[in-house]
Amino acid sequence: PSAPAALRTERGQLTAALPDTNLISRIALRTATAQPTQVPGGPVDAIDLDGDRTAVILRDTGTVTVLHNGTPTATTEKFQGPAQLLPTRGGIAVLDRLATAITPIDPTTGSKGAGLRAGQGATNAITDRYGRILTIDTRGQELLAFSTDPLIMKQRYPVPGAPYGLAYDPTRDLAWITLTATNELVGYDIAGGEPQERHRLPTISQPNAVAVDPDTGDVYIASANGAGYQVVRA
Repeated sequence: PSAPAALRTERGQLTAALPDTNLISRIALRTATAQPTQVPGGPVDAIDLDGDRTAVILRDTGTVTVLHNGTPTATTEKFQGPAQLLPTRGGIAVLDRLATAITPIDPTTGSKGAGLRAGQGATNAITDRYGRILTIDTRGQELLAFSTDPLIMKQRYPVPGAPYGLAYDPTRDLAWITLTATNELVGYDIAGGEPQERHRLPTISQPNAVAVDPDTGDVYIASANGAGYQVVRA
């Protein structure tokens, strides 16, 4: 019914956060059957936790709320600009774009842990199979890696070219990053102590979004200025 601010796929289900209609919609990918849930406050991201709990970022209040079967059970203090939820082994973390910071949250109580600055202008983040949070610092032109138990910055690696889009292939340990200044896609092997560049390819213009199929290794890129979509075969 409206444009999603975030999409997530897990176990054959797509979860869409729809802030303009105050909905979270869960869609079975095999049947395209949607199950919408009303969530007042403009949800911009949502992630399913254990059992029947869901963590949601609310745009209108700048908070993260944990719902149990649709009923709020915990709410954080206000963030400046919460944008993404990240699952961690100890709970969840929040990427705050305005504060350019990563902050852990206890989903049981909603309390914040000690957050860390994420460069000069963090825009996107994702978790890898080692339990780390990978973050793109677009303004500082770096790839950052944080351990989460406790939250510590472990790596800072230069990525010139205005990096923005970020996807992770857990099968091949590749972090795929789009460069919006040069219209390129770069693949970094992140299994070791320092990222190693393995691939560099030209893309469509303004490649703001990227996703990877962990089974095939194919990479999907979307333009933000109407140039279309691109598929890179593994």
